[in-house]
Amino acid sequence: MPEHPVAYNIAQAAQVLGIGERTLRYLIRAGQIRVARVGRRVLVPHSALVEFVEQGGVEKVLYGHVAVRKARVEALA
Repeated sequence: MPEHPVAYNIAQAAQVLGIGERTLRYLIRAGQIRVARVGRRVLVPHSALVEFVEQGGVEKVLYGHVAVRKARVEALA
């Protein structure tokens, strides 16, 4: 059994990455993070978070006046 969920909802995925939900939604719309849609629910697979972090995450993304800090690999442990 994995020690982590197979997929996260938006709030959980944002918490794992250490970013806000609004920023996560921006990254999803920008195509930087894969999602699975189940009906109206948006789920972020654990593997998508790992891919995002392994690709370097984001150093800085400007969304309005919000600066996003780089996602950390340790958050996925």
